[in-house]
Amino acid sequence: MKTVLRLWVGASLCLAACGPMRAEQARPDLLGRVVRADQSAVTNATVFVYTAGPKIGTGVVCPSCYPDCAKRANTDAQGRFKIPALDPALLFRLLVVAPGHESQYAAKTDPVHGEKVIALVPLSREKLEAKTRITGMVLDAEGRPLPGATISPEGLARGTSTHWGGTDKFVDPLAVADERGQFWLFCAEGVDAVHAVAEGRGFAKRWVELKPGCDHLVRLPEGVTVTGTIQKAGRPVKDVQVGVATVDRIAGHFFRLDELATDEHGFFLLSNVPAERDFVLYTTMDSLRGQGAVPSKTFNTGKNGAVVKLGTLAVQPAFRVAGRVVLSDGQPVPPNTRLFLGREQAWDHTEATLGADGRFEFTDVPPEEVGLSVRIKGYKFSKRNPSLDWLNGGLVGRVTGDVTDLTLLLEPGQWRYNGEEGEPPGGQSQPRDQPLRGAQL
Repeated sequence: MKTVLRLWVGASLCLAACGPMRAEQARPDLLGRVVRADQSAVTNATVFVYTAGPKIGTGVVCPSCYPDCAKRANTDAQGRFKIPALDPALLFRLLVVAPGHESQYAAKTDPVHGEKVIALVPLSREKLEAKTRITGMVLDAEGRPLPGATISPEGLARGTSTHWGGTDKFVDPLAVADERGQFWLFCAEGVDAVHAVAEGRGFAKRWVELKPGCDHLVRLPEGVTVTGTIQKAGRPVKDVQVGVATVDRIAGHFFRLDELATDEHGFFLLSNVPAERDFVLYTTMDSLRGQGAVPSKTFNTGKNGAVVKLGTLAVQPAFRVAGRVVLSDGQPVPPNTRLFLGREQAWDHTEATLGADGRFEFTDVPPEEVGLSVRIKGYKFSKRNPSLDWLNGGLVGRVTGDVTDLTLLLEPGQWRYNGEEGEPPGGQSQPRDQPLRGAQL
């Protein structure tokens, strides 16, 4: 019942955001064909409207919460399908699954552009019988198959080591469950286990460990709904990008959900957030530019099926961080060099292009811990920077007010990571909790 209610709320938000003008527009049918490489028809394929997003502007509901995302169609004997009456203001991401074929996405589909042709690749017998293949089924908590669920490898174990990121050389980058919830992944020799994120529309993500040569049952929970309102001086703020990420950033545990925009009432609703985890909720600096900032908020999601109401989050005064990047040998900063400012707690960052004299300025920076980094070939951050991050080579520190004279000093050399530069004089390799400070020239 809670799932049905959540989808109804998402649909209501969409209708409110779309307004009467959209309702008056013609709703086109999506026509298409599913074929193989030789253009022969794929019959009995299922075409899902998997996610959607506005052609112009930012969505105010999750990509799978638009009413059209409940639609699907099967192909006929000629491989043709028809999905009727789609919203003309949206672009759609389709998912096509068919027995005996590799599943396929079709992104940025616009029904007004005519027939959509989607090609599928048959699964070879060699692949299906390989000892290095991983098979499984994705089910909901009640044991029903979840067609369209994805399995995304993020790491893999080989021998005594586990490698995170860049796994495409050793395992397929993605598997999509077919109509029966079945999926296949194919690995290279020597892979002992694959660490992947399982995700299905309308359900919470989870991490899974999959082993080649084995069959797996993956059950996805409903997750939690998180709601709240963004206001400034008691008035709602529209189009603020809101996101959540786990406090735990360790590979194999970390989750981040897509950011969504507040509606005209300042309201946001994040659905299917993983349960019983500590998350940080944040608003992006760029979406509040010129208005201030909402400090990050840490919360626990609680049990599956819960609704976490965060209430009203107020836009507060934010600060200015400005200064210059200086090269110790007196050379000019290369043109179009970009400086990166990221928030240490929130999964949020912004960038600034350095001037010819190396000067930069960031506005609307929250009173939080931030990191600064820049890449200039042949240079590294000097140890004369008091806020030096000795592990990663940038600067880290807390913004407690306007910082208008921050000097980032770089010197010739190549930074060596993870403590290979030695130990800082004060013994604190990452001074995140100290005020952000620059070098004294």
